[in-house]
Amino acid sequence: MSRSILVPHDGSVHAQAALEYALETFPNARIVLFHAIDPFELAPGDEGDRFAPLTDEWLDEQRAAAIGLLEEARDSVDRGSATLEIETAVGSPPQTIVAAVEDTETDQIVTGSRGRGGPAQVRVGSTAEHVVRRASVPVTVVR
Repeated sequence: MSRSILVPHDGSVHAQAALEYALETFPNARIVLFHAIDPFELAPGDEGDRFAPLTDEWLDEQRAAAIGLLEEARDSVDRGSATLEIETAVGSPPQTIVAAVEDTETDQIVTGSRGRGGPAQVRVGSTAEHVVRRASVPVTVVR
Protein backbone atom coordinates (compact mmCIF):
# COMPACT_ATOMS: atom_id res chain seq x y z
CA MET A 1 0.00 0.00 0.00
CA SER A 2 1.38 3.37 -0.99
CA ARG A 3 1.43 5.93 1.81
CA SER A 4 0.39 9.52 1.41
CA ILE A 5 1.40 11.82 4.25
CA LEU A 6 0.28 15.40 4.99
CA VAL A 7 2.95 17.47 6.75
CA PRO A 8 1.72 20.90 7.87
CA HIS A 9 4.57 23.42 7.88
CA ASP A 10 4.65 26.93 9.33
CA GLY A 11 8.38 27.55 9.20
CA SER A 12 9.00 26.42 12.77
CA VAL A 13 11.74 24.03 13.86
CA HIS A 14 9.01 21.64 15.03
CA ALA A 15 7.43 21.57 11.57
CA GLN A 16 10.83 20.93 10.01
CA ALA A 17 11.40 18.07 12.45
CA ALA A 18 8.04 16.62 11.39
CA LEU A 19 9.07 16.79 7.73
CA GLU A 20 12.38 15.07 8.46
CA TYR A 21 10.59 12.39 10.52
CA ALA A 22 8.08 11.76 7.72
CA LEU A 23 10.87 11.38 5.16
CA GLU A 24 12.83 9.00 7.39
CA THR A 25 9.82 6.94 8.46
CA PHE A 26 8.06 6.79 5.08
CA PRO A 27 10.92 6.94 2.55
CA ASN A 28 8.80 5.88 -0.44
CA ALA A 29 5.70 7.91 0.41
CA ARG A 30 3.96 10.73 -1.33
CA ILE A 31 4.43 13.63 1.07
CA VAL A 32 2.29 16.74 0.82
CA LEU A 33 4.04 19.68 2.46
CA PHE A 34 1.18 21.99 3.45
CA HIS A 35 0.79 25.54 4.72
CA ALA A 36 -2.46 27.07 5.98
CA ILE A 37 -2.66 30.80 5.26
CA ASP A 38 -4.43 32.32 8.25
CA PRO A 39 -6.49 35.33 7.10
CA PHE A 40 -6.86 36.53 10.68
CA GLU A 41 -3.17 36.58 11.57
CA LEU A 42 -2.09 40.19 11.46
CA ALA A 43 1.40 41.11 10.38
CA PRO A 44 3.30 43.69 12.43
CA GLY A 45 1.97 47.13 11.52
CA ASP A 46 -1.48 45.86 10.42
CA GLU A 47 -3.17 46.78 13.70
CA GLY A 48 -5.23 49.59 12.14
CA ASP A 49 -7.91 48.13 9.88
CA ARG A 50 -8.37 44.51 10.88
CA PHE A 51 -9.82 43.54 7.47
CA ALA A 52 -7.47 45.55 5.26
CA PRO A 53 -5.24 42.54 4.52
CA LEU A 54 -8.11 40.52 3.03
CA THR A 55 -7.59 41.57 -0.59
CA ASP A 56 -6.57 39.66 -3.71
CA GLU A 57 -3.18 41.39 -3.55
CA TRP A 58 -2.74 40.32 0.07
CA LEU A 59 -3.71 36.74 -0.80
CA ASP A 60 -1.25 36.64 -3.71
CA GLU A 61 1.51 37.90 -1.40
CA GLN A 62 0.62 35.35 1.27
CA ARG A 63 0.56 32.47 -1.22
CA ALA A 64 3.93 33.51 -2.65
CA ALA A 65 5.40 33.70 0.86
CA ALA A 66 3.90 30.32 1.79
CA ILE A 67 5.24 28.65 -1.34
CA GLY A 68 8.66 30.19 -0.67
CA LEU A 69 8.59 28.85 2.89
CA LEU A 70 7.60 25.37 1.71
CA GLU A 71 10.20 25.33 -1.08
CA GLU A 72 12.90 26.31 1.41
CA ALA A 73 11.81 23.51 3.76
CA ARG A 74 11.71 21.03 0.87
CA ASP A 75 15.11 22.05 -0.47
CA SER A 76 16.77 21.71 2.93
CA VAL A 77 16.09 17.97 3.29
CA ASP A 78 17.16 14.79 1.56
CA ARG A 79 13.99 13.56 -0.15
CA GLY A 80 15.33 10.14 -1.01
CA SER A 81 12.75 8.37 -3.16
CA ALA A 82 9.79 10.19 -1.60
CA THR A 83 7.55 12.33 -3.80
CA LEU A 84 7.25 15.78 -2.24
CA GLU A 85 4.36 18.06 -3.24
CA ILE A 86 3.56 21.58 -2.06
CA GLU A 87 0.02 22.77 -1.25
CA THR A 88 -1.52 25.81 0.43
CA ALA A 89 -5.03 26.73 1.52
CA VAL A 90 -6.63 29.68 3.23
CA GLY A 91 -8.33 29.38 6.61
CA SER A 92 -7.85 28.86 10.30
CA PRO A 93 -4.83 26.52 10.49
CA PRO A 94 -6.35 23.79 12.67
CA GLN A 95 -9.51 23.41 10.59
CA THR A 96 -7.67 23.89 7.30
CA ILE A 97 -5.17 21.15 8.13
CA VAL A 98 -7.96 18.72 9.02
CA ALA A 99 -9.84 19.57 5.80
CA ALA A 100 -6.65 19.21 3.73
CA VAL A 101 -6.60 15.46 4.39
CA GLU A 102 -9.56 14.98 2.05
CA ASP A 103 -8.50 17.69 -0.41
CA THR A 104 -5.01 16.20 -0.83
CA GLU A 105 -6.12 12.55 -0.54
CA THR A 106 -3.65 11.78 2.24
CA ASP A 107 -4.00 8.93 4.72
CA GLN A 108 -1.90 10.22 7.62
CA ILE A 109 -0.74 13.50 9.17
CA VAL A 110 2.73 14.06 10.61
CA THR A 111 2.83 17.38 12.47
CA GLY A 112 5.17 19.26 14.75
CA SER A 113 4.21 19.43 18.41
CA ARG A 114 3.89 23.20 18.30
CA GLY A 115 4.39 26.00 15.85
CA ARG A 116 6.07 29.36 15.70
CA GLY A 117 4.02 30.94 18.47
CA GLY A 118 3.96 28.10 20.98
CA PRO A 119 5.47 28.78 24.40
CA ALA A 120 8.45 26.58 25.25
CA GLN A 121 6.71 25.02 28.26
CA VAL A 122 3.76 23.76 26.19
CA ARG A 123 4.16 20.12 25.18
CA VAL A 124 1.55 20.21 22.42
CA GLY A 125 0.30 23.39 20.82
CA SER A 126 -3.35 24.18 20.26
CA THR A 127 -3.17 23.51 16.51
CA ALA A 128 -1.58 20.08 16.99
CA GLU A 129 -4.11 19.25 19.70
CA HIS A 130 -7.03 20.24 17.46
CA VAL A 131 -5.63 18.17 14.59
CA VAL A 132 -5.19 15.12 16.83
CA ARG A 133 -8.76 15.42 18.12
CA ARG A 134 -10.49 16.13 14.79
CA ALA A 135 -8.54 14.37 12.04
CA SER A 136 -10.14 11.42 10.31
CA VAL A 137 -6.74 9.77 9.75
CA PRO A 138 -3.90 8.78 12.08
CA VAL A 139 -1.80 11.69 13.37
CA THR A 140 1.82 11.51 14.48
CA VAL A 141 3.03 14.41 16.60
CA VAL A 142 6.78 15.01 16.44
CA ARG A 143 8.64 16.78 19.25
